[in-house]
Amino acid sequence: MIKPGYFGKTVCADNRRMDFDFGNEQLLYLGTKIDLLFIGDSITQLWDIPAYIGREKCIVNRAIGGDDSTYLLRRFDADCIQLVPARCVLMIGTNDISRTHYDHWWRTEGEPQQLVLEEYKANLRELVRKCKTAGVALSLCSVIPSDIAPPFNKELRFSMTAEMNGFLRGLCAENCLQYIDYFPALCLPDGKTIRPDYTPDGIHPNAKGYAAMARILTNRLRNAGCL
Repeated sequence: MIKPGYFGKTVCADNRRMDFDFGNEQLLYLGTKIDLLFIGDSITQLWDIPAYIGREKCIVNRAIGGDDSTYLLRRFDADCIQLVPARCVLMIGTNDISRTHYDHWWRTEGEPQQLVLEEYKANLRELVRKCKTAGVALSLCSVIPSDIAPPFNKELRFSMTAEMNGFLRGLCAENCLQYIDYFPALCLPDGKTIRPDYTPDGIHPNAKGYAAMARILTNRLRNAGCL
């Protein structure tokens, strides 16, 4: 059984490591056939997916609040590949963008935007490679719009979200993968900002926002023969 261990510093990916190791061991021991495995950050962790799309399928959620693409990649063999799901639904990127923000507590500069984007793209390419090698069908989801509170740089988030989503769309086209685009349904007419009635905090969807996402998700999964 693969266990990634701990990463040697305080990172969000460690927060649910014991939960997932125990859960993965049980799934492997029972030989459970997983229909859909969802993985990503808090936007996926907080989503009660079976409540929206039904409980007829075996659905496993391996998302961790605060996770980014670097640590998702490091735990991907454990939390996805070894479980051999029929399909992985992956959404990541919001916290990669947050790495560029100035830290007002520690008064330190964020990481350079271009470096974060390059690492993100490399990480996503490797995640795609892993799924292809293992024969796991993969759906890549768009980064959703946001409306982060001041003093953080909203325009930076908007531009990085747009670049990430353009990259994800192209990556799916290049590799014949399913792209699940939540962005337009959650966005104001400005093409950048999440609808205020769909979020309590400018980052995470509320029940109404998740319902809008679920409508898109179920249509796309039905088209792929997964529901």
